[in-house]
Amino acid sequence: MGMLLSRVFMGLMAVWIIVPILVVCAAALNGGRTMFFPPEDPTFARFVEFFVTEEVWIRSLRNSMIIALGSAALAVIAAWPIAYWLWRKADGVSKVLAGLASMPFALPPIVFGVGLVFFWGFSGSLGNIWSGIISHAALFMALPLTTLSIGLQSLDRSHLDAAATMGASEATAFRTIILPQMLPFTASGFFFAVVLSFNEFIVVFFVSASAYSTVTVQIFNSLRNGFTPTMAVGAITFITTSIIIFSLIARFGNLPQLLGADKSK
Repeated sequence: MGMLLSRVFMGLMAVWIIVPILVVCAAALNGGRTMFFPPEDPTFARFVEFFVTEEVWIRSLRNSMIIALGSAALAVIAAWPIAYWLWRKADGVSKVLAGLASMPFALPPIVFGVGLVFFWGFSGSLGNIWSGIISHAALFMALPLTTLSIGLQSLDRSHLDAAATMGASEATAFRTIILPQMLPFTASGFFFAVVLSFNEFIVVFFVSASAYSTVTVQIFNSLRNGFTPTMAVGAITFITTSIIIFSLIARFGNLPQLLGADKSK
């Protein structure tokens, strides 16, 4: 009986999640400029507009990709030395740095966004796309920092002891032992940051200062003209990107360990 109830509950949760997604996907097929469900005059013209013909959406998608990939790479690069120092030393300084690196992710996005407006405004860089990349890197650095810390904690130190016994330097051990085993955790942190950056709106809305638009900002701007099917295409792009990336993480990364599973069990 308990197994049946859990299956029914999981089925209801699946329906609860899938139905809105199907509605959004159907709304993107409308032939006109207004969302209807069921769609009227179904067509894929809105997808062509989003990816091929409408410059405003193409530019927004390009900006989203630049910011997401650039900020994720920067977040990983910045998180690596902090995570490594925390793992090797675990001293007060490394813990403070790890806490500071994680703090933006814990703050309400609007608070962090307002702070960035003042920071970039005083530095004269508000509205530059690279300020958006740095802002998202700071916001999402906690993700690669977490995955890297989990990966480093899972390393078998006997391998490092054996390398030291054979005369390997710390740099050699890092290159030949640590780095290869950390690649899945590094990639997982990178892609987690990519997904969240690609979908983030509040912070990028503040730091863009209307100088450029990502897809999320462009969807918000398009709301002035009502709900259009092209906006639904943007939502489908977010959903598809998230599904693909999380599926890759589940397939090639150590997902149970990333979610906190005890390796010894």
